Amino acid sequence: MHSTIEHDSAEHPWMRITTLGEFAVERLVPAPLLAANEPPRYELVARNEWSSRGPAMALLKVLLCRPNRRASRDELLEAIWPDHEELNAAHALDSAASVLRRHILRTGEVGSLLLTLRSGGETVFKLAGQQHLWVDADALLSLVSRAVRAECQGQNPLPLLEEACALAGGEFLEDDLYAAWAQPRRHTINGARHRVLFKLVDLYLEDELVGLAEELLFAALEEDPADEDALCRLMVMLVEQERRQEALQLYQYTEDVLQEEQAEPAVYTHELARRIRQGLVLRERGERYPAVGERTPTLTMWDVQPGQGKEHWDGFGMKQARLAIVAAPCRSQTASSYQYRPLCHRSRRQPAFPRS
Repeated sequence: MHSTIEHDSAEHPWMRITTLGEFAVERLVPAPLLAANEPPRYELVARNEWSSRGPAMALLKVLLCRPNRRASRDELLEAIWPDHEELNAAHALDSAASVLRRHILRTGEVGSLLLTLRSGGETVFKLAGQQHLWVDADALLSLVSRAVRAECQGQNPLPLLEEACALAGGEFLEDDLYAAWAQPRRHTINGARHRVLFKLVDLYLEDELVGLAEELLFAALEEDPADEDALCRLMVMLVEQERRQEALQLYQYTEDVLQEEQAEPAVYTHELARRIRQGLVLRERGERYPAVGERTPTLTMWDVQPGQGKEHWDGFGMKQARLAIVAAPCRSQTASSYQYRPLCHRSRRQPAFPRS
């Protein structure tokens, strides 16, 4: 049994944590030697095993948000118990670390995945690395970095981006949306998710896979109908497919959502809708922007002033061509087949567009 467990740990992480979407913790199930290409088995740690241990889970999540998964004792006290007396907070931290070490992050014969170190005269808590404690958010960031390097080296980044997209299935730490300690990491993760989204859209359009690009943008708007970047990209695509009315319905829905949140669409979004409503189509100057049948240029920024160009950068930092918006009459309209549910105090945790 001892050699079997050592084999498993050498090949696969001891634990896996899901932070994108519903939070989940899984442990590797020790098994006989696996055949080639046979996936490991993981067992979900029951929610009732950790949900009642709030301080321990807060400690785990804070460490997951920190660079290199480590933080000093003082940093953790400030993040988790900023308003408590020092003595009580210190005791609470020790208790939380003990629960995390002995129960939640226990790994059989290899010990805990939470380490306590001494550095520069202070106590530091550190989680094991990705090889032993796999975290989906860190895997996402790693895939995005690899995709950037692959493209810079002239390789196809599409497989890496699609793998990253499959991981980015929900809001980062959705149960802690407003926790101050989670915000820096949340912005990093959300930035990576948007880079993956728009780069995939560009690549799919270049390969004339318009349906896949459209599906990605609809999914992004389903998660957050106030995402005006995704909205504008999708509106342009729909109009070029002669689905002008559907594009306007998307805009109207986003406008209603923003009004509920006491906001309004940005100027460029409003201008784009105005042009579409007047029967005009956005095109790249000097070259048609087709939905199908031709190689599609990348449109990741719109200049709402006709006749003016602007340099822009794509999601991977690559400089692209000067683009300008010109207007052309829309040849026809198509009624939308997409149904929207009535607005009712939308929560950002819940999708506002109905799932089909």
